[in-house]
Amino acid sequence: MELLVGLGILVVLCVPMVISLSRANELFVLDVKGGAVTVRRGRLPQKLLDDIGDVLKGVKHATLRCTSENGRPRLRAKGAVSAEQAQRLKNLAGTWTVAQLRTAPRRRRRA
Repeated sequence: MELLVGLGILVVLCVPMVISLSRANELFVLDVKGGAVTVRRGRLPQKLLDDIGDVLKGVKHATLRCTSENGRPRLRAKGAVSAEQAQRLKNLAGTWTVAQLRTAPRRRRRA
């Protein structure tokens, strides 16, 4: 019984660390609802947010997550995003450096 309690406490203490490690390389997360793009976490240049909003006009729901992989931004889209839109979004994110995205000023929240 004591072993189970100890394991339970260990699991509870490890969950925040696992979440923080999974987000360590995250640059930003965007939500799309009814064509409106909202910044959920992170920061990105206003121009990139506006360009993403242009690509996603008419998309009812989606989630975009941009992470840093090998020193370059990598964008993943989930939801009602076509393959063409996903490729355009990846191309947009690839024109920015990780440093530009990390040091972007906080801007308005909707595009």
